[in-house]
Amino acid sequence: MITLVHGTFARDAPWTRPDSALSTSLRQAGCHVTRFAWSGRNSHRARIAAAHGLAEHLRQQLTEHPRARHWVIAHSHGGNVALHAADQVRTAQGRAPVTTVTLATPFLHARSRSITGWPLFVIVLFSVLLLWSASATAVTDPRSLADAALVLGGGVFAAILALCAVGAVLHRRSLGPGWRSRLIGAVHAPTARPDEIVVIRAAGDEASGLLAAGQFVGWLSAAATRLLTNLWFWTILIGLPQLAVVVATLVGHGGRMAFNLLIYGFTAPGLVVVAVVTAMAGSAVVFGIDGPFAGLVASCSAEAAPPGTATLLQLEPRASATRRGLAHSSLYDDEQVIRHILSAVRPSPHN
Repeated sequence: MITLVHGTFARDAPWTRPDSALSTSLRQAGCHVTRFAWSGRNSHRARIAAAHGLAEHLRQQLTEHPRARHWVIAHSHGGNVALHAADQVRTAQGRAPVTTVTLATPFLHARSRSITGWPLFVIVLFSVLLLWSASATAVTDPRSLADAALVLGGGVFAAILALCAVGAVLHRRSLGPGWRSRLIGAVHAPTARPDEIVVIRAAGDEASGLLAAGQFVGWLSAAATRLLTNLWFWTILIGLPQLAVVVATLVGHGGRMAFNLLIYGFTAPGLVVVAVVTAMAGSAVVFGIDGPFAGLVASCSAEAAPPGTATLLQLEPRASATRRGLAHSSLYDDEQVIRHILSAVRPSPHN
């Protein structure tokens, strides 16, 4: 029994149809092939809901065909859906009765992140300052380049806040005690075992490259945030302008100079904190429309393999370089991949 699962934005993916090269080869080998369709939306919420739906589909298949071998072949984010579904149908002994084959899947890893105390105070304080300043500047007709940059920064930050609000609405049913742990567990790929998952990838995967670029921006901004929300950093930052004010006053150059030192020495770094937090949250959009919301409690990344130990088939660049289109979308039509899948499933008489 084999279930095909499409990826993001591919609800009617041609490779899952009965007349596709993969489906035809599997049926000719004696396999019974079904198709599981989900929304295909790019969001954590959509993938979580799809995993529950696929788990129900698999339970039905396992009940109707208890002696058959069960496989799921999934492409792209469908692989994350399949892994969570397989994890949900594990037996009481901890065994997954389903083997998963993933094609060009960017496996999502999520690590807990919590911003509290002094860093949270700094971020909230200057977020309010940024929104107020940007709104006031926009109303009074910005004229300088600095004014335009302030309005643009405030607009981008407001858009990120709006995405966080959208994410909260999407996950409203799961909010409550322990919601952070539940969300991280629902996003983080389950631990793999060699006999439970086969990972097939192609060199030059464009989707993985996009996700890697997004998470690099997130990592860079997170590193900057750790520095700019460090208590010692702000102690020195505030102390130096204060010292400079005293010196300027003693030598007779107080007044305007002291004011500028206080404003630029304290406000500018605070706005930079908000800017890097905005970049960190904005880079999470590649994981879905609710990516910024999940990013409030988890640092997400896309990896080449799930945690644990998986059987991996990495295709050489030449395996997909001669084909038209994206490497990310060529695996399900690749003859080498189809042969590998056929050799792996090798149906028993009960399939």
